[in-house]
Amino acid sequence: MSETNAVVVPEVVPDAPPGADRRALARNSAIAGGSVVVNGLLSAAMLALCSAFGQHAEIEAYPVMTSALAFVLIIAGGGSALLYLNGTEDERALVRSQWAFVVVPAILLGAVAVTWFYAHRGYGVAPLAASGVVVLGNGLAQLQMADFSRRMRFLASAVLMCGSKAASLLMVLAGVPLTVSLASAGLVQLAVGEMMLGADGSLRRGRFRRLSLRDALSTFRSGGNLFGYAVTELYVVRSPTLVLSLFAPHAVMGSFGAVVTAYQAIGGVLQSALQVPMVARARDRLGIERSQHSTGFSVAVALVCAVPMAAVVAVLSPWLTGTILSLPHRQAAGWLTLFMLALPFMAVTRGLLATWIGDGRYGRATKAIAVLAGILTVTVAIGIPRFGPLGAAAATAAAEALAMAAILAWFWLRRRRQRLPGRTR
Repeated sequence: MSETNAVVVPEVVPDAPPGADRRALARNSAIAGGSVVVNGLLSAAMLALCSAFGQHAEIEAYPVMTSALAFVLIIAGGGSALLYLNGTEDERALVRSQWAFVVVPAILLGAVAVTWFYAHRGYGVAPLAASGVVVLGNGLAQLQMADFSRRMRFLASAVLMCGSKAASLLMVLAGVPLTVSLASAGLVQLAVGEMMLGADGSLRRGRFRRLSLRDALSTFRSGGNLFGYAVTELYVVRSPTLVLSLFAPHAVMGSFGAVVTAYQAIGGVLQSALQVPMVARARDRLGIERSQHSTGFSVAVALVCAVPMAAVVAVLSPWLTGTILSLPHRQAAGWLTLFMLALPFMAVTRGLLATWIGDGRYGRATKAIAVLAGILTVTVAIGIPRFGPLGAAAATAAAEALAMAAILAWFWLRRRRQRLPGRTR
């Protein structure tokens, strides 16, 4: 490595009562999850305004570019954001080199290729290009938000993220195109975030002097397990929709896409809330600050978020799909209800995975999500050809439930073996 080995100096933090530590983590989890909810509502309002203002070219170009570059991000830097959040200072330096020499050039080249490809199919060049800038800004913002989270500054990151989206909404109200408003606000967010982080910011000039291509390539070896985790997670999220698209007509896919997007958005709230105890365990592992919470606390945070949301959305599913989303298929309420059935099971497994990632057990987390992916492959193959969208939703719920049972059984057996005489951790 070109950067000298960084010595982590533990912060002098007085011990707090265990209850106080858990209350602070719960408060930060509420802030992290709530910011995702607010951000989602602002995004929905912005899309509604763009539709009302006739910005159809913007609405068409934005999802095309973001979907295409999502795969570029996974291939070029899958898992790097998690490594940057939970890794050592040496590993974080590797990630910075990877983004400078691999990820950012890949996004730029991908954006050019996607713009060229879809411009020849009637999409606007300007909206496509601006959408590429949005994706690049969002990618860099992931690292910046990791810097805030690493320092447990969840309120500051929430204000920054929601403030950026609110500024975009105001620009849309003023008549600025959607993609231009998102790109402009995103770049301003990066600049303001760096000022808020001060010397801890990752985009500081001094950090760029220590970048190297050798370190960039080393990241793929250091973060190999997390790359596998990111790819498998993408498979879990996308595979039911992709398989269904082979069997269902376009009209049905439109309704199902809206439902699965809502499910993924709710899952995003859960993932954001879990980031808090995950980071706390990483800080404890790295000697930055003591954390006094167990694995059960992460699972409890996940369930507190998931169960009420699942219950409310399931009860309101006819109104949400019929009145709010105006979906033409009445069966969509049943699809959404089945997805909500999956949410509590997802909460338990993701709580365990977040704990293991925070503890640096990346291989264990990757194996666990691979179990989920394998079960999902079987349930999707059984459910979708016969039952269509209902089968896709049921396959997701069944896979989450079975994976939770398998992972908990393994966890229980492992703990039991460790308690046997002569066994050590």
